[in-house]
Amino acid sequence: MSGAHPLMHDPIESIETRFGSFEGNSRDVVTLVEGLPGFEECRRFLLLSSPSLEPLVCLQGLDDAKPAFLAIDPRLVDPEYRCQLDDLQRRRLGASSDSALLWLAIVRVAEQGDATVNLRAPLVVNPERMRALQLLAGHDQYDTNHRLG
Repeated sequence: MSGAHPLMHDPIESIETRFGSFEGNSRDVVTLVEGLPGFEECRRFLLLSSPSLEPLVCLQGLDDAKPAFLAIDPRLVDPEYRCQLDDLQRRRLGASSDSALLWLAIVRVAEQGDATVNLRAPLVVNPERMRALQLLAGHDQYDTNHRLG
């Protein structure tokens, strides 16, 4: 296939992150429609999971600074968690109104081991298209530093 990105053909076998070593595959690469604040140039992230990390997942950046983040389904933190996508956001993800979406909230672990999760600005992934975006506005009822555990 001409013009395709080479990563899409080469499997990723083992990848080192600051959270450990994971097995990954090129089909697990998520493209952010826009970069994350502070990492705008990094648009491709490898979504990594491991039984030892569950219920968390690791998002390992593949561009530039190669940032790595832990994330969790926000409904595991707050069973009443609700966020909505507007029509423009759905179109940007390539998602229909009945698409099953993956919601993730970024986790921050402090030096002393305390962990908080940003429920205000979740990442939304369309697994059918492997496109994602971070919702940065309109969810003010949630905290950016919700304590985990």
